[in-house]
Amino acid sequence: MIRRTGGAVSERCHTDALLELLALKLRCEHVVVHAPSLLAEEVKSTRVDADIARLDALVRYKLWPMVRRTGRRKVLNRVRPSEGAPVLPLRIMLCPLLDGSTPIGVVVALRESNGPPFERADIDALSAEVPALRTRLSQRIEPNTGLLCRPDFETEVKLRWRPPKATCVVYGNLDRINALNEIQGFSAGDAVIEQVACLWQKRLQSDGSIATHLSGDRFVAVLFGQTLNRASDWAEFTRQEIESLRVCDDQARVTASFGVAPLGGSFHHALAAAESACRVAKARGRNRVEIYESVDRTVARRHAEARASRAIMEALEEDRYVLHAQKIVPLTETCDRAHYEILLRIRQSDGKLISVGEYLQAAERYQLLERLDRWVVQRAVQTLSQHAGSLCEQRLSFAINITGQSLSQPAFADFVRAEIERHGIPARLVDFEFTETAAVRNLVATRRFIECVRDVGAHIALDDFGAGLSSLVLLKHLNVHRIKIDGQFVRDILDNPRSRALVGGLGLIASQLNLETVAVYVETKAIAEYLRGVGITYAQGHCFGFDEPLTDILASLCGAGDARERGARAGEG
Repeated sequence: MIRRTGGAVSERCHTDALLELLALKLRCEHVVVHAPSLLAEEVKSTRVDADIARLDALVRYKLWPMVRRTGRRKVLNRVRPSEGAPVLPLRIMLCPLLDGSTPIGVVVALRESNGPPFERADIDALSAEVPALRTRLSQRIEPNTGLLCRPDFETEVKLRWRPPKATCVVYGNLDRINALNEIQGFSAGDAVIEQVACLWQKRLQSDGSIATHLSGDRFVAVLFGQTLNRASDWAEFTRQEIESLRVCDDQARVTASFGVAPLGGSFHHALAAAESACRVAKARGRNRVEIYESVDRTVARRHAEARASRAIMEALEEDRYVLHAQKIVPLTETCDRAHYEILLRIRQSDGKLISVGEYLQAAERYQLLERLDRWVVQRAVQTLSQHAGSLCEQRLSFAINITGQSLSQPAFADFVRAEIERHGIPARLVDFEFTETAAVRNLVATRRFIECVRDVGAHIALDDFGAGLSSLVLLKHLNVHRIKIDGQFVRDILDNPRSRALVGGLGLIASQLNLETVAVYVETKAIAEYLRGVGITYAQGHCFGFDEPLTDILASLCGAGDARERGARAGEG
């Protein structure tokens, strides 16, 4: 944190007062405290023109490592920041903050070089003040969690927040902690709260943001300089880490719900908004992240989602869903199979076909995704079974998308397997693909689904690969056959060196793991040729054709062959 004396900050805390008195007593222009474990990184300066960032960097990257290594106090009247660099125009003395004999921080006093040198009496005076400062800093920390106490947390928010710079509040609430207390005792619940607090503290140390333990199973963080999207990503990653925690009974599962809100005016207003979003996360099934929106926008969105959910159900009842497919073409000679991705379309009352993607948010909110997935699997397997022989001869396969809601249901894997066996089609004729987000929703259920469909010979693809936070971890833990590289890396691959590096890296990793790769959103031949050159095995996009009705594609692929097969059967009869 960065603060200045001389009236620049109207809010004062006891730590500020101690540092200000210390600067006056030692006749110093600057005093710096750096103690990461005590959540203290403070620069006090009596000079309005002081280069605060430079002072902070000097202490953080040069003086603190020196103290951490030696544990000794020191006077440095001549300092070079690095070998060969000019002498700094500063006189420096530093004293460690100790936990027993272990340095946990450093207090640094600085004078301009035209001032008098520091002497033994100065370092003795600094050392005499350090215990009081250490005590005060410790009082700011809640002993059981290592997070800021709430009063100091709110003071820090006021001191650090600099509108209009984007800042967000994240409110986290552990799910069903009361059940854990009842089953395993309050000590188990307390242990979980301490683990979660430690996790929050580690996640915040890198960017200077802060957090507090409100009470019980509730935590709040303020993320400085973070947009709503980035704060939501932070909350989602933290949610995943909490879900991976292990308590004393390995069968117990710890999850948390999160609400995220922008800090635009009053902190307490933003806190209430984040808490409201967290309640919505609880109502929608827990173990998720919700972003706060204004009441008007939320009401309008919910009305739209309600209308969309009715449209979804009406289309099911009236059989107005249509299966389309888009070709996935091989880019290398070693790839001897062609694929198609099956896509779902809705036929509106006027006959116009639209993508079901426009309704996915409503389908997710109203828990309709599994019904849609079951319809797609059932209709796709039934349709493909009519041409199974010809399609297998041509070494074709068709990929069916599966949503997170379906993957999370143990019965869904059994349903898929039963449909394949009921229609008697070779399982290699169908692939199943799902996104990273869907996979991490419930890794145990995802693994079970993979095992179930692999047992009958179906292949698995991981979609939108590279767009999530857990891509490489998923490759380690999920036994998939293919990754589909997210289109954001493919669209600009000819112009963006970062996209080229990422796609090349993903291709190399996949090659080492014997996985096929599919680049999506391939819009031009130039992009396709580049992907071929870096070893990507398949491509999908408008460069190779738009999606078409599945029945038309099958008629084109298998019409003549099916007719010969039917004739042969008639002759045998």
